[in-house]
Amino acid sequence: MDASALTLTVVVGGTIAALLMGLSKTGLPPLGALGAAIIASVLPPVQAAGVALPLLIVGDLVAVSTYGRDVRWRILRGLLPSVTVGLLVGFAALSWAPPDVSARIVGALLLLAGLGDLVRQLAARRARRRPPRPADAETVPAGATPDTPRATLGERLARAALGATAGVSTMIANAGGPPMSLYLLRTGVSRAGLLGTVALFFLTVNVAKLPFSASLGLVSAGSLLVSLALLPGMVAGLLLGRFVAHRISGPVFSTAVLIATALAGARLLLG
Repeated sequence: MDASALTLTVVVGGTIAALLMGLSKTGLPPLGALGAAIIASVLPPVQAAGVALPLLIVGDLVAVSTYGRDVRWRILRGLLPSVTVGLLVGFAALSWAPPDVSARIVGALLLLAGLGDLVRQLAARRARRRPPRPADAETVPAGATPDTPRATLGERLARAALGATAGVSTMIANAGGPPMSLYLLRTGVSRAGLLGTVALFFLTVNVAKLPFSASLGLVSAGSLLVSLALLPGMVAGLLLGRFVAHRISGPVFSTAVLIATALAGARLLLG
């Protein structure tokens, strides 16, 4: 990749994508996958991943400086094994599978996960509006709420699957935000905790991806030049995200996360 890649289509589409990725870092994490899908529509998917990675690291640094005090370390430690497996699977997929096929698989997983959790959340809200029954008081432990899932075997398996999906998604298409957000929503973490934990998680993961990406030829001097041209879009998104994050309610925030996840998955699935 060289300076000739900076066509008007790439600059306009890439700037919009960078704005969404910046917004995802400080406002709504799943929008990053939508941004990644847009940049992959104006550049070949493999080149798009290389262009996006430095921008994402810049966004991660700003997000950590903003929300770092809200990081939930216990959750990050629990994520490490499944995400590591996902990163290795994603690296293997980039090496052997066609990029468009891998991206569509990720898109299908995100679409199903987003819609499934949206249905689950709406059902939980309807249940809270119903009058409590005596049996409910006996079966719900003290201090538990419908938004704080108990770590049953099924729940642990679901979280492990989302952690692995986050690793695969971020390696293949820089689209790990949606599964990571779904994972955190299932733990019942607060909005600030979600943003802080996502920020540190992706700073670590994206920096760790650099040697993999360099070895695959995704990051080069030419790709860095394109990244630099799109940096203003990232800065604008970071500022907009900080403005939005503090002005929407918790239920609206979680619903927006799930809808954005489904939209990002649909965009990747359709190509």
